[in-house]
Amino acid sequence: MFRSRTNTREKFLLGAMLRARYGKELRAEFRFCPGRMFRADWYIPSLNVLVEYEGIFAAKSRHTHLEGYSKDCEKYNLATVLGFRVLRYTARNYARAQADLDELEQDLKVGGSV
Repeated sequence: MFRSRTNTREKFLLGAMLRARYGKELRAEFRFCPGRMFRADWYIPSLNVLVEYEGIFAAKSRHTHLEGYSKDCEKYNLATVLGFRVLRYTARNYARAQADLDELEQDLKVGGSV
């Protein structure tokens, strides 16, 4: 199986940014639904946000296969129904996470509905 070093590196960088920003608050591999095996890559309790890194390593990645993609949809829909916000990133857009989190935090400060 082909694994892109860039993809792995960028997941690591995203996690490092989240750990630096949220410290001990950040939870990794968070099981957000009792009774289900679904896990989020990271959870930020103060924002009620699940952060997911989509590891699309090759054309036949689990995330691009019909069954895997369908399971991901089920997972994200369940998280939304349970009241979580879900932010999803790939190797191409992971750097956007910082700005997205700034926006969420700012909205909370001004009494938004984040």
